[in-house]
Amino acid sequence: MGRQMQGPGETTPAGQASATAPLVSVIMANHQGAAYLEAAVRSVLLQSHDRLELIVADDGSTDGSLEILDRLAAQDARIVVLCHDRPSGPAAARNRALSRARGRWLAICDSDDVMHPDRLSRLLRAAEALSADAVADDMIHFATEPLAAPQSVLGEAATADPWQITAADMLRIPAKGQGGGQLGYLKPLMRRSALGALRYDETLHIGEDQDLYLRFLLQGGTMWVLPEALYLYRRHPRSLSYRSSQAQVLAAIHAMEHLCGSLNADQLKDLKEVIADRRRILEGRLAFEALADDLKAARLWAAARGLLQRPGLVRPLLDAVGAKLSRRIAPADSGRESRTIHLIAPGQPPPKAGEWRRVPDLGADHAHSALWAELCFIASRCALTLTYGDPAGLSAAWRVPAAQDIVARSDVQSDLPRPFFGDGGKNG
Repeated sequence: MGRQMQGPGETTPAGQASATAPLVSVIMANHQGAAYLEAAVRSVLLQSHDRLELIVADDGSTDGSLEILDRLAAQDARIVVLCHDRPSGPAAARNRALSRARGRWLAICDSDDVMHPDRLSRLLRAAEALSADAVADDMIHFATEPLAAPQSVLGEAATADPWQITAADMLRIPAKGQGGGQLGYLKPLMRRSALGALRYDETLHIGEDQDLYLRFLLQGGTMWVLPEALYLYRRHPRSLSYRSSQAQVLAAIHAMEHLCGSLNADQLKDLKEVIADRRRILEGRLAFEALADDLKAARLWAAARGLLQRPGLVRPLLDAVGAKLSRRIAPADSGRESRTIHLIAPGQPPPKAGEWRRVPDLGADHAHSALWAELCFIASRCALTLTYGDPAGLSAAWRVPAAQDIVARSDVQSDLPRPFFGDGGKNG
């Protein structure tokens, strides 16, 4: 184990957070994430619920991440930095942070993502109202390279009311064309006492979140999904969630088989169908990774044999090639089309000229994922400027981290800070 650096753990900036507010431990694993790390950390430190500690477990970074963390920790005593001298994987890094956490509630934020400043406050209120052990919100995909389509994790499955997740929901992988996404991508706020001794499976480098949530549900934990989207999920070529290997898919299959062996008869019966579907999909992914490896190594006969055995792999192969080509031909920021969209609150008149979007009331708690996903999609494909003239517009602007610029149309009095990422795309 490497060194540990931290500020005084219980210190809260004077006059900001009530001493009776629950302490939230935000867990952040980082490996070579210097390009996006400061934006992620700042989004945590700007939370309106600020009685928190941010525990960053650095996993053998050599890209300047530690220098960034040292500087930020010197500025804010709520930051704890745990250093490991060699890479061990995101699950192991998070487990080290969990062993250090002291909060009544636990939250996960990846070191390349961004949270809306009201996220923890809203999740805490919902958890108490629902008497939930865990609550999660939808996640909007954003990027500074072109996204294929507007996307959130829940997608069409987003509802107008909170809904409780079952173990079958967590295991299910929607087939192509079905609404909804894999719930294992969500980043719930979890009651520490309900998590108990459960920890991430350190043999997994992809899907470790879903595996933990599933075991959490099977041991009796309750988890709800809220019809909000307050977590912004960055898509970029180095993102672990979108890269896999045969070894990683095999680890996921082995973890599922191990889990099946731990189920009681009633659980096994209830989950039998969804487990069979999941195994079929994972085996398909394993075949795809084998095909990709054969093509990279120019083993053309082996690749042809794989396609003959599984002709269904042709479509995902073409999709992967298309995505790679689109990244190569994506225009540089300086050559992107400029576009301005005015964010207008309910009851406010739209501008006489120019493009605009109506945003929800500041306290709205129903689904607006499609709007945020659309704006993030636009921002991935052009140099987007957002303007706002009231607190609702300011809150909406926080959902679009890839915006090129964010401009106030007037003097806006709001408890929310101004988004820090409207700076020419440097943090987006």
